[in-house]
Amino acid sequence: MIYCKNCGRQLKEGARFCDRCGQSVRKTTESSQAAKRREIEELKAERLNRKKRLAEKEAKQERTRNKKRQNRRGGVLIFIIVVILIAVVSIIIGYNIFPHTGEISLSNETDNPVSTAVARSASATQTPVSKEKYSEITVGNITCPYPSGFYTNTVSGNEVLNITDSLGGGKMIVAKEAKSGEIKELIKDYISEIGATDNPEMHAGSDWYSVTATVSGKVYHRKCIVRNGLAVYYDFTYDASSTSAKKYEEYISYIDSKFS
Repeated sequence: MIYCKNCGRQLKEGARFCDRCGQSVRKTTESSQAAKRREIEELKAERLNRKKRLAEKEAKQERTRNKKRQNRRGGVLIFIIVVILIAVVSIIIGYNIFPHTGEISLSNETDNPVSTAVARSASATQTPVSKEKYSEITVGNITCPYPSGFYTNTVSGNEVLNITDSLGGGKMIVAKEAKSGEIKELIKDYISEIGATDNPEMHAGSDWYSVTATVSGKVYHRKCIVRNGLAVYYDFTYDASSTSAKKYEEYISYIDSKFS
């Protein structure tokens, strides 16, 4: 159904002119088509604008989410730094206020397992040992000196003492094992254990031995005393290139002379 664009009168089918105002029906039709085209273009433009606004909104939301994630990461990083600083300060305070007494005796550990557990717990604390040059530990009837400036670590297995030099990297353990047999066989076992292939320096007596060997740039030293089926020994290891190598040699010489 067609209406006159000029006056709005309903036009008869096939009419070429409006019978009221004389407006051309063709012009009216063309105007109607142009209006439809404009309407279509306007709808297209509106859809494009709507998509553009939606894309801008999503981009803004994504920027906001990214900013929140960055803020959370920053907060976590600050928290970690604060925790680390608190831990460092606590270690420094503990070092200055709670020094280790420096001497542990395990002479009665076979008969008193409770005393043994207490002694091992004391040696497992992460506090510096006595500030004297040397301290002593007694296992059975064997006394072994050790550098007081080293830090104690948690013992494991047959160890009764585990200490480390935080500056030069040297490490010393004191341990005991139920062992018997000829001294030369025990020496072979230790050389095989550390994988020494060159000729190591060896000394031995009727109930003791000492071995010093360098394997892949690392120095291994052990002195062991075997009495009544019990082997008590200390191991001292360090990198041959360590700046403290000379000091470690002096430690080993002194400990060997007193380990009896």
